[in-house]
Amino acid sequence: MRAVAEAAGGLRVLIVSTDPAHSLGDVFATTLTSTPRRLRPSLDAVELDAPRAFARWLRDHRRPLGEILEHGTWLDREDVDALLDLSVPGVDELMGILEIDRLARGERRAREARQENQALRVLRPSRSYDVIIVDTAPTGHTLRLLSAPETVAAVAGVLGDLQQEHRLIREQLARIGRPEAADRLIAVLADQARETAARLRDVQQTAFVWVTLPEELSRAETGDGIAALERAGITVRDIVVNRVLPDGGSCPTCDRRRADERNVIASIRRRFARGRTIHTVPAAIKEPRGIGALASLARSGAKGLGLRANDTTKPFRASARPAAIRQRPSALRPQPFSGASLLFFGGKGGVGKTTVAATVALRLARADRHRRVLLLSTDPAHSLADLFRSEVGDAARPLPGGPANLAVRELDAAHALEMRRTQFEDALDEIAAAIGVEGASAAIGTSELMRLAPPGIDELFGVLGVVDARADYDVIVVDTAPTGHALRLLEMPQAAREWMQVLLRVLLKYRSLVRPGQLAAELVELSRSIRELIALLRDPETTRFIAVTRAAELPRRETARLLGRLRRLHLAVPAIVVNALTLAPGRCVRCRAVSAAEKRELASLRKACGRRCAIIQTPLSAPPPRGAAALNRWSKSWIEP
Repeated sequence: MRAVAEAAGGLRVLIVSTDPAHSLGDVFATTLTSTPRRLRPSLDAVELDAPRAFARWLRDHRRPLGEILEHGTWLDREDVDALLDLSVPGVDELMGILEIDRLARGERRAREARQENQALRVLRPSRSYDVIIVDTAPTGHTLRLLSAPETVAAVAGVLGDLQQEHRLIREQLARIGRPEAADRLIAVLADQARETAARLRDVQQTAFVWVTLPEELSRAETGDGIAALERAGITVRDIVVNRVLPDGGSCPTCDRRRADERNVIASIRRRFARGRTIHTVPAAIKEPRGIGALASLARSGAKGLGLRANDTTKPFRASARPAAIRQRPSALRPQPFSGASLLFFGGKGGVGKTTVAATVALRLARADRHRRVLLLSTDPAHSLADLFRSEVGDAARPLPGGPANLAVRELDAAHALEMRRTQFEDALDEIAAAIGVEGASAAIGTSELMRLAPPGIDELFGVLGVVDARADYDVIVVDTAPTGHALRLLEMPQAAREWMQVLLRVLLKYRSLVRPGQLAAELVELSRSIRELIALLRDPETTRFIAVTRAAELPRRETARLLGRLRRLHLAVPAIVVNALTLAPGRCVRCRAVSAAEKRELASLRKACGRRCAIIQTPLSAPPPRGAAALNRWSKSWIEP
């Protein structure tokens, strides 16, 4: 990062992490918070705290926001305050983009504007920072972050609709034409959304760098991600292929990895190099931490690996056979999985969660042909179809070449939310009919609230399908999104239940005015499903969370934090899968050094895991396994104590 600042000619640089499972502090070997911290004279860093940022935003705008909701619905101020006091699940992406905008404009300018009573006026960009570098969450939630301006615009539109009737009454009857605080809030949100969207699409102001790994699943995800960005009008000019194995002496394991990685990099060039620059960053034996190590990485990365964007190296295949694992592999023991009907697999992005989850689902299905198993992906950036080289959709379907008792599904959370939205709007139409024509606009105003659902609430409605799916399957294996959003999903049911309870109390309060009927029935049913899901998650006999990680310092640190959060959520964690270990280093100098470093990290993981948590080791495979047959062969080399 220091090299970036120096290369920019001494410009002021701020690096921002928007991933709920922050690792930026780990990378810089320091503690970061939601307040920018000075790392070097020209470099600051910050880890955004979305809930705290939303609380600050709500505190600044609570009065006008409450007035809009009171004007546009049949709720009174007490009801509105009760709703505003609730936590809002899934605000990470929305607040992330607003916080980046706030930081870009500058804290100092914002404070001065508030002192001048102009807090709602759109501010001109500040010169506090010349460059802002954003370390985003993994793919699925990064795409949501970048679509946040459209979400903000939609919120402004809904609030405008709710305020419209009050505005007309004020202008026509009271003859008051000047805007209120509520009108100014709506205007500033609309302006902020428009300006931020334009900034993201302006290649003179914004550069998007896509970071991937030299693996086939990552290459497929790169294609999906870049296509989604291009549909949104966002240009990707640079692709960084990270952790590329550098040249070295002959080694059966390293030679296979180099061959596979070169093939993947060649494929990336063929598909994406037109109009873009492809950069490669060498894999380090010890992950770089601290500004000195990062500066060294920047210098070595700038040199590349002899694999520049215009490199014409042709792909090739390795003929070497896989090296034997010298440790005696044992069959996958059933203890971490036996008796469970719901298994979550999660961890840091890029550690192999999908591959491990799919392998366990296959093993469980093959172990008992009478046991019905569902492999379900809840990650917005699904990879099951790429892993199995087979079409997978939102409807559960058999896996070609897999056991007959195994079904796979990639959750379409947006579709699940839309179905719930339609049900609620139908119920609100029933209330409008009960009120009559005079009160219909107020009821319709309430239906507008459905459009204010925060990013991420769709994942909750989607995962509620797990409750229903238990009737059809004996075991459900869930491949979750990376750490931060997996935790958000697991924490969301309790927050959603609180929302349901407040809405039910509001309906009971107005039962003399409206007949809640279908809406009350929908809320009761949803509350029941959420309550059942919460109970299911907290039952260690039924539900287990398996953490997947690598034996490297940054994933190990994130895994330790993940375990702490899971224990506070009362989720059972019976095992950690330490993936892609160098179990047979042979005489290769690099492999021996990597294996020694991994053993040190394994010792730290055992301490974090505790006595009641098993460590399952999986060997590095080159190329990584794809397809049911390859996953089955790979699983036979897993090692469990």
